[in-house]
Amino acid sequence: MKKLVVDPFTRLEGHGRIDVFLDDDGNVANAYLRMPEFRGFEKLCEGRPVEELPRITTRICRVCPSVHDIASTKAVDAVFHVDPPPVAKKIRELFYATRMCHAHIAHFCALAAPEFVLGSTCRVLCQCADKSSA
Repeated sequence: MKKLVVDPFTRLEGHGRIDVFLDDDGNVANAYLRMPEFRGFEKLCEGRPVEELPRITTRICRVCPSVHDIASTKAVDAVFHVDPPPVAKKIRELFYATRMCHAHIAHFCALAAPEFVLGSTCRVLCQCADKSSA
């Protein structure tokens, strides 16, 4: 069995580590993604009025705040046993669709394009950028 390790894996919000285990034929037998950061947002939300959660959870991730907003808003709906009207559901779908457009642009330009444009020098440049933004 062969083990491949990518550490640190920095093309995401935060840092991670990827361990890939290959069998004797070179096929992936198992893979693990480790995210060591603890942000504690769950603890921050405990005891607060449920209506505050969409405002709090959008600060969890600078890359995908809208996803956390939609998820926490749906949780608030569930707590109050509310089924939003069709127009509200359509607005949420539109919001999510625009998020998808933004996410694809951000992912390509900030996370993937450096690999294509800079090639082998990208690792050094991106690590410096990660340290300056932390």
